[in-house]
Amino acid sequence: MPKSVLIVDDEKLLVRTLSSALKEAGYKITVAGSAEQAEKHVFGDPPFDLIILDNRLPRESGIDVVKRVRDRSVKSKLILMTAYETPEVKAEAKRLRVDRYLRKPFDLTALLEEIQSLIGPGGNSNAG
Repeated sequence: MPKSVLIVDDEKLLVRTLSSALKEAGYKITVAGSAEQAEKHVFGDPPFDLIILDNRLPRESGIDVVKRVRDRSVKSKLILMTAYETPEVKAEAKRLRVDRYLRKPFDLTALLEEIQSLIGPGGNSNAG
């Protein structure tokens, strides 16, 4: 069964690029463009293996979503992305036990390697 990944970002080009690369690597992808949409998916069953989310989302931050994910003890791994790094956000991400903190722009190949190290291969043995 393929590993499942939720991508939460309102940047359509980034979402398309990331979704395409992850699908090609064998991951099952779900996309949300806002914190509100993300939460409709996050608290379902079974949980996602990985949630990749941007910190700057419409109306709420990725950190807000991470807090609720951690409050509900969701077992998903978390990668928080940001193009607007601040010491406060970085410290809060660490406090909330975000698995990886990623500055945009990032190297897609390196991100795919990080994802594989966090949750394992996508599940499509023909990917590559």
